[in-house]
Amino acid sequence: MWNSFLERLSTFEPGIIKNALLAIAGFFTGMVGTIMGEHQNFFYWLFAFVVFDYLTGMIAAARTGTLSSRIGLIGVVKKLVILLIAIGFHGIDQIFAEPWIGTGACGALSLNELISILENVERAGFGSIIPRHIRQMLDVVKTQEENKLKQRCGMEEKTSE
Repeated sequence: MWNSFLERLSTFEPGIIKNALLAIAGFFTGMVGTIMGEHQNFFYWLFAFVVFDYLTGMIAAARTGTLSSRIGLIGVVKKLVILLIAIGFHGIDQIFAEPWIGTGACGALSLNELISILENVERAGFGSIIPRHIRQMLDVVKTQEENKLKQRCGMEEKTSE
């Protein structure tokens, strides 16, 4: 399937491919501008973090020998859900006329993606490029999240008195 696709793609002139990519990009940015309104710049940053997180995740998986097309497809679906959540919160802020809702959602989702990017960089073996203080903050955030999850699931550690 991919071979026939690549053969067919090689028959196109570069100008056609360029125009198709420009049309796709124009459609995407037009839709984002229409849907997200004043939050479009926040959404573009979130989109950049989502793409970069996916790419660093693929690099980390390739370096650790865990690269899988099935897991990659699940990752794409998760990234689309993240973008849809941002769009949904923008809709909620439009309903309530409270612009901080969409801004806060895009910011929180972007922060989550940034943490994931740092984890992927660490997992790929490039953790030494991350400053020590940021790595320590990442460990604190990760530990706090694990503790919250344990508390929600009723798995918190019992302390003997």
